[in-house]
Amino acid sequence: MANEASLGDKLIVSFLRVMVFVLIVILIAIPVCILLDFLGVMDALGLS
Repeated sequence: MANEASLGDKLIVSFLRVMVFVLIVILIAIPVCILLDFLGVMDALGLS
């Protein structure tokens, strides 16, 4: 019975999965925003 995950274990695993997903989204968004700024898209949209 030691292989069963408790509610706290499931909660922390789901929380960590969400945090990893958010981190990946942020890490992808940074170079995309830099590229858009370099190409002048941000100025055209009035964001910078």
